[in-house]
Amino acid sequence: MFTSLALAALVATTSTVSATKLYVSSYNGNITTFDFTKSANASYNLARLDTTTGCGTSSSWLQVDLKHRNLFCLDENFASTVNASIASFKITDEKSAGSLKKVTNAIVPAAPVHSALYDGANGTQLLAVAHYTHALTTYTVDPQTAKFTLSQKFNFTMSAPGPKPQQPAPHPHQVVIDPTKKYLIVPDLGADLVRIYYIDPTTLQISERPSVTVPPGSGPRHGVFHLTPRAANQRGETHFYLLTEISAMILPFNVTYLPNNGGLTFTPIGKSVWAYGSGANLDPVVASGNAPAEIRLAYLKNGAPQLIVSNRNATFFRDVKNPDPKNSTAIVSDSLATFTLPKLAPGAANANANETQLVTPQALTPAGGLFPRSFALHPNGDMVAVGVQTSERVAIFRRCVETGLISKEPVAAFEGLGQVSSLVWGV
Repeated sequence: MFTSLALAALVATTSTVSATKLYVSSYNGNITTFDFTKSANASYNLARLDTTTGCGTSSSWLQVDLKHRNLFCLDENFASTVNASIASFKITDEKSAGSLKKVTNAIVPAAPVHSALYDGANGTQLLAVAHYTHALTTYTVDPQTAKFTLSQKFNFTMSAPGPKPQQPAPHPHQVVIDPTKKYLIVPDLGADLVRIYYIDPTTLQISERPSVTVPPGSGPRHGVFHLTPRAANQRGETHFYLLTEISAMILPFNVTYLPNNGGLTFTPIGKSVWAYGSGANLDPVVASGNAPAEIRLAYLKNGAPQLIVSNRNATFFRDVKNPDPKNSTAIVSDSLATFTLPKLAPGAANANANETQLVTPQALTPAGGLFPRSFALHPNGDMVAVGVQTSERVAIFRRCVETGLISKEPVAAFEGLGQVSSLVWGV
């Protein structure tokens, strides 16, 4: 069902969106292509252009390469505990602008949930994939054709289950490329580790480096890097903000690089904060069920950094305007939380660095429904597209580039997509 909503002014910004594509995957196997446009009367429209079923039965994650007009889709394949698949597509204009044409697919280990794409020195690419059923795989990619070939596979084990029920085995949940493009970072929810791999830029082979341990029972899920400048003429710091699903925290680290490509060290810096921020009116019983899903780095117009986190299973908002203008029934909603970060680093050598409030809660707003598994920030920074899984909806919110605040009501939404698993902005 199509929903178009007029935009109630939040705060004026200088950027606009026009005819932008949005690709959405759902656990029913579909990839849906949308056109997101702004009309002359200042309303926003989200129109479905095409639906593709070539990914598999349980599409879980989308990886887009706009430079080469490629899209990769991971199929988690809930029906099997052994195998799943990855499919590649070319973004074409054959059926409509931005439509998808399938190139190939391959059988892979079970439960792929996240990926990252690395550009090698020889014109090829490396696709690295985290598999929730304790594996990491890599694939060499020809970016001209979108064809890919298995390169390496790493299986993970644990000597004993972790301290929480969600930790019976290793559960890699994300792949992140560090700012130097030398390392892959893999948060492992089951093992309470952040796994680290060095990337050979010529061969695209990866090799393991010592992992980083986090507090037992944390359940690291996703993380983001941020290069934090210091005072003039001083070298900045590399920070990593780790989002934990089980303990529902943001853990800040200062990252240092070991010589001779020996790996990374993560030193806790600054206070950890709850993934939903803080607030005197938040129900502690509701908060105790929080299972945060996604964390992203954003910037304000003045260059100040910000974190955005989606929170699931902590339904703080109980009387939210329905995104469907034809339905007056209020909905309940999980949340998006925003946090401000310092523009300048405190300095790792600072004796009080661990007491510094690096991550400061800013605001908590509705996510447009229940279980916001994934969200994507528009390249302009002024829109946030949210995939609310169990509400089977995509909701797009305005983000003020001056303050970083996200609107409480979406500017556009689309219903009935099946359980939304991921989404990416396209051409």
